[in-house]
Amino acid sequence: MKSAAIIDIRRKAPRTWEECLSRFLAWRKAQGAAPRTLLGNSENITLFFHRYPLAWSATCRECIASFLSQDGISPTTHNIRLKSLRPFFQFAAREGAFTESPAAEFKYRRGEAPRIVDHDMGDVKRLLDAIGTSTFSSLRDTALLLFSLDSGIRPSEALQLRPSDIDTHLRRAVVRAVTAKTRQGRSVYFSERTAAVVEGLIQARPEEWNNTVPVFCTSYGGQWSTHAWTTQLRRYAQKAGLKRFSAYDLRHQFAIEYLRNGGDVFTLQRSMGHNTLSMTEQYLSLSDDDIRQAHRAASPVAAMFPAPRKRMGKL
Repeated sequence: MKSAAIIDIRRKAPRTWEECLSRFLAWRKAQGAAPRTLLGNSENITLFFHRYPLAWSATCRECIASFLSQDGISPTTHNIRLKSLRPFFQFAAREGAFTESPAAEFKYRRGEAPRIVDHDMGDVKRLLDAIGTSTFSSLRDTALLLFSLDSGIRPSEALQLRPSDIDTHLRRAVVRAVTAKTRQGRSVYFSERTAAVVEGLIQARPEEWNNTVPVFCTSYGGQWSTHAWTTQLRRYAQKAGLKRFSAYDLRHQFAIEYLRNGGDVFTLQRSMGHNTLSMTEQYLSLSDDDIRQAHRAASPVAAMFPAPRKRMGKL
């Protein structure tokens, strides 16, 4: 029997960084990378080559070093850039554009202390007053603020919710796996007050909008972005006389208030869609008073020896 010939099919190495980026994004998409991840990769890699047009050459390593050592960037920005460049240049090396990855030697920086997010709830009410509900966009923003603060959902997940994902009677919303950051679907829950405002927003939608139009959309039925939502919140905060306020602050505030109001860290982890408790801990900034109050409520010794009730004085 004649043996079959082995055909060696070799793909040509990409000639330009644009061609390599196109292949890289297609490969990452086939691996199941989220649209947000793909967008971040594309933006960071494009930014790098726009700043260093000659980087697609033997000088690439020096260009990367300059890009990552730019004055004034935080460790977070450094790591975000490197998180896009490292896999891209590993892919480029496998495709034959480089003999080895020029980004392989660069390390992630140790993160700086996280910004503590703990807004006064009175300030949140002032923010709501500044937004109002007189127009479709203001009703949307009020509903989105309440929904985010009530459920702890990620901004990107909230902005992709469809009407069929939300049940205002059961006060539950389903984050579909395809829109979840972790690619694992889950349910989030919200209060009766939030349900009423969200229901009002859904009822205010034009009849011609079908289920593909997100609940928290633009005034024309388009997809809204986390950046645009944060920009709106900053405007409202300025109007209310408050300082910085972002879309992600609402997620942080949910976590801290959830625990303050008697929730436990395990159900909090599920609500926020975290795979590990260590991820949930990054959102918490409990004060000494919070810890003191929790200890008073949960102390095993205090439970064994309850303090006697104070006698009422004579009337």
